[in-house]
Amino acid sequence: MTGLVVGGLSTAFYFTLVGLAFGLFFHIAGWATFTYIVREDRIELRRSLIGRSVKSIPRDRIRGVDISTSLPHRLLGLAVVHIDAGADGGEGELNAVSRHEAERLRRVLLTRTEQPRRVLGRMRRRWYVYAPLSGAYLLTPFALAGSLLGTLYNLGDDLGLITQERVESAGHSAVGLPTALVVALAILVLIAMPVMSVIVFTLFNWDFTVHERDGSLVAERGLVTRRSVSLERRRLRGVEFADNPFERAAGVTRLGALITGLGDAAHRGRLLPAAPRPAAEALATRVLGAIPGPLLPHPTAARGRRVARAMAPPAGVALLAVAAGQFWVAYVCAVLAVFAVPLGLDRYRQLGHATGSGLLTVRSGSLRRRQVVIEHGAIVGWRVRRTLFQRRLGLATLFVAVGAGEGGYTALDMAEGDAVALAASITPAWLAPFLDAPLPVDAAAP
Repeated sequence: MTGLVVGGLSTAFYFTLVGLAFGLFFHIAGWATFTYIVREDRIELRRSLIGRSVKSIPRDRIRGVDISTSLPHRLLGLAVVHIDAGADGGEGELNAVSRHEAERLRRVLLTRTEQPRRVLGRMRRRWYVYAPLSGAYLLTPFALAGSLLGTLYNLGDDLGLITQERVESAGHSAVGLPTALVVALAILVLIAMPVMSVIVFTLFNWDFTVHERDGSLVAERGLVTRRSVSLERRRLRGVEFADNPFERAAGVTRLGALITGLGDAAHRGRLLPAAPRPAAEALATRVLGAIPGPLLPHPTAARGRRVARAMAPPAGVALLAVAAGQFWVAYVCAVLAVFAVPLGLDRYRQLGHATGSGLLTVRSGSLRRRQVVIEHGAIVGWRVRRTLFQRRLGLATLFVAVGAGEGGYTALDMAEGDAVALAASITPAWLAPFLDAPLPVDAAAP
């Protein structure tokens, strides 16, 4: 009716309605013509809407079965089952099955029996205030607001409510706002940023719970859309702690699991989105075992390398700017190079490694500090790298190849002897050929 009052509906609006109707019909028809069969060795997903297709997923390749329920699904007692068949993206999805059937499929596909669950960790509500410490949650409200404004603008344009004259008039009115009002609005936005980040964090991670059931770790979270992710314990190879400088100052960290063959591991492997460091370490101990420590620091020679590598980018740009006659750019880069010194020093302080109780832990990074804890049995190879500058300082970088997570992790700027000794203490047979002869410039073990 509004569109008729202001001059009638546009052609694009009618096309939008037709598209929505067609999409609704397509989804209903797709649901009605979709079937699945669980066999002893595989699950078959069959679709016959336009052409007949059969997707077969071997059950021995299934890494996990996740269950998600959006608000409409919950109102109808339905759920969506996601089948993860490996990190290469080979997955299947069963949309709009009953909640009971979804739980049954998870037990059957993971070859589990009905057992009571054991809660390993639960996120406390007072931890939601840690959301503003993460840049992702701090900026998410702006992304959502931008998307909403874009949708409203397009809808208003289709209805004829937004015209060029009205946009120009609004722009002129905004330019003419008093300075005090602009400052007040800016302060209001700054105050709203952490508040909105807490709200978004709560929506995504409400009642975040990690429990063990039927040989799997199950992480459940979400307020509007409730999601349940299953991670098989037999595929667990380690855990990862991650934080930024703001989170470190508050004693907060994030905890994730390293699982073999897990797709979208950054999100699906999450065990705690934000928690005090002691709580995250306690959960990691219950999941994996006692974390080795304390971490052994790396040689002081590594400090100069960390500082030099932090200063190199702005210093290099400054030299290019001087050569090009852009002295103001050179001044800015020179200031950035000075501020890069404490960054390099902090990167050095965060370097460390330790091993014990069948686990290896390695830590590095500053703006995004990461500490991985890996089972010795998960290590599939080593790589010792020494650049020209590292050889002059007696340093080496040890790369640990792992069949989980990102495929490998790096211990930066270790003492050359410590790097070889660490690898030899965990897998002595692999390093024996290299210990009998001088270590080459770039040595690798299978």
